[in-house]
Amino acid sequence: MKTKKKFLIIGFGRFGKLSASIFKKYFEVQIFDNNITTEKIKAAKIIGVNLINPKELNNADFIFLTVPISRTEETIKNISNKLKEGSLVMDACSVKTLPCKWLNKYLPKNVQILGTHPMFGPNTSHYNLEKQSWDLKNMQIVLCPQRVEPKTYKQIKDVFMDLGLKIIETTPSNHDKQNARTLSFVHFLGRSLWDAGFREQEIYTPGYKDILRIFGHTTNDDWRLFFDMNKFNPYSTGVRENFLKSCSKIENRLLKNESKDDFDYLRRRIVKIDKNIFSLLKERFSIATKIGKIKKRKGIKVLDKSREKTIIDKAIKESKLSPSFIKKIYRTILNQSYKQQ
Repeated sequence: MKTKKKFLIIGFGRFGKLSASIFKKYFEVQIFDNNITTEKIKAAKIIGVNLINPKELNNADFIFLTVPISRTEETIKNISNKLKEGSLVMDACSVKTLPCKWLNKYLPKNVQILGTHPMFGPNTSHYNLEKQSWDLKNMQIVLCPQRVEPKTYKQIKDVFMDLGLKIIETTPSNHDKQNARTLSFVHFLGRSLWDAGFREQEIYTPGYKDILRIFGHTTNDDWRLFFDMNKFNPYSTGVRENFLKSCSKIENRLLKNESKDDFDYLRRRIVKIDKNIFSLLKERFSIATKIGKIKKRKGIKVLDKSREKTIIDKAIKESKLSPSFIKKIYRTILNQSYKQQ
């Protein structure tokens, strides 16, 4: 009987458990986690995999990183001198540009590197730990080859194909550009709709029911994953900002439709803009009050001339308005902020 290669999963959270269950068929799966709990020990027994200690890290042929994105760089650094020559290290992050950069930066040249993003998780695959069941039908996995030998690459691709996964090969940058919409933004939209109070109700349309389906994909994961997929994807902020601008444009179209003529429409827009300005100022001064309390607690001076200059210079550089006008506006705002502090 052919001996199975060792497949080490680092990080035994929800996705780590799913990964262990999936890959157990093909490899001798081992688990390393810095925070071993009773629950994780129980899960390992259910799946039928072994928990190992740091001294055994250099035995693995394949290493799969399933730690949170915010801990990935640190994890790569920590294992960089403990890996078997010729082993393949793969990350499973939902962003690719930075993790691939970290893998190339910290891992020795005698180790192979493959960026991956399984486009599924415990929720979308309907993973059941107790029953050891899941469904990967119509699921994708994105691969970003960095430094991997053809033979090794074929071995791991054969496993993914046997699982029925659709393999997409691309660059880390292209992955992040697309995922800023398909993942980061979808989760942003789902959490925003939930926060706005969208729920099942007695009267509904098929379209409304379709919208509610987004919650099953976006509101069950922990906030850390949501924060990380936005923080570490260089394109996520732009996608969100573009969406919010589009929302504003649609609002203005509704406003124009309700107006008598262009003159009425433009005046209504001014009223709306002024309302937003004063709402933002109220929020700004409320934040200034909180900052004042923190400054007092930390013994920081209220007045900060250097920061003032940086803020005003940045506004002048980025705005097409008159520099003298910007200075007057900021002088008024800052003076009121200092009073709040």
